[in-house]
Amino acid sequence: MNSTATWEREELESTAAPPDQNSESSPSNIATLKELVLRLLSELHCVAEINTLSIVDGLDFYDEVSRFEIDLIKRALFQTGGHQVKAAKLLNLKVTTLNSKIKHYNINPGGFSNIYPLVETLKIEDHRHA
Repeated sequence: MNSTATWEREELESTAAPPDQNSESSPSNIATLKELVLRLLSELHCVAEINTLSIVDGLDFYDEVSRFEIDLIKRALFQTGGHQVKAAKLLNLKVTTLNSKIKHYNINPGGFSNIYPLVETLKIEDHRHA
């Protein structure tokens, strides 16, 4: 097993502490389980969308750049539960630029609003300053 897989397994094991025998369905255990499930769904979503490009027959550079931008925007909206300000911070974009791209690509940010955000605002700020 490679070191990345080991690290991720250890992180999940430490995050998913065994439930207290007296409170098997406590709010903290439910929140932890919910967060783990949503992270797993996010990872599965990313894996499902992987497609390799073959340039043997040629490709349209601008179509590929657009597809890449759309994917980045959707991932950021998914990670933040549809919150455009937080998504813009994740992408290091101005909110107006992100909003313009969302409109240009006809992305519906409302479709992400019912998703529990996977990234907290504090983590976004820490990421930008790192």
